[in-house]
Amino acid sequence: MFYASNNRLLAFILMFFLLGGCAAAARILYPLELDPLKAKPGVYSLDPAHANIIFSLNHLGFSLHHGRFNRLEGSLSLESSAPETSSVFISVQTGSIDTNNTELDDLLRGKAMFDVAAFPAATFQSTRVIQTGEKTAIIDGVLTIKGYRKPIQIEAEFIGGGTNPLTGLSTVGFSGKTRFKRSDFGLKSWLGLVGDEVTLIIEAEFIRAPG
Repeated sequence: MFYASNNRLLAFILMFFLLGGCAAAARILYPLELDPLKAKPGVYSLDPAHANIIFSLNHLGFSLHHGRFNRLEGSLSLESSAPETSSVFISVQTGSIDTNNTELDDLLRGKAMFDVAAFPAATFQSTRVIQTGEKTAIIDGVLTIKGYRKPIQIEAEFIGGGTNPLTGLSTVGFSGKTRFKRSDFGLKSWLGLVGDEVTLIIEAEFIRAPG
């Protein structure tokens, strides 16, 4: 009985350690590079299983309403020794919009908003990377939605890089944030009731092909 209780306690402590301090645990269990200038350079592909694009905007003045897009793909050309020459491309399937409200999702997919039948994807193509700190950068680029092309800036932060112990592949992760007016991209429904300014939060892991 005493032995079994100790085993359960040990298992609980281990689980708490792994879940409560994942970054710290990772650095102990396998090498994790926190300096973006030391990340392995090359061409990476977005890992769709570990990527999120979350949006929020004001709802009737009462709250911030959140949603997400569930299907996206992209690529990253990482030049760690010269980060200003790096580039990133992201493509988002607009039909994968998910607000946890089926009726609203159907309206957002319609002609008045994203018109996914005519414009199935929204894209971001970087044009310039400006390093602003040890782990941060501003990414200038062009956002395209419904054929509207507008410049935006993403505030990006390097989270970590290294060899993923589950896949054996070089992996890097970034977090980003940007804001823009949806009306600039022809998304004008419910203006006056629902906010015009949209905040995007981007969390993404990129995987480097072997070699």
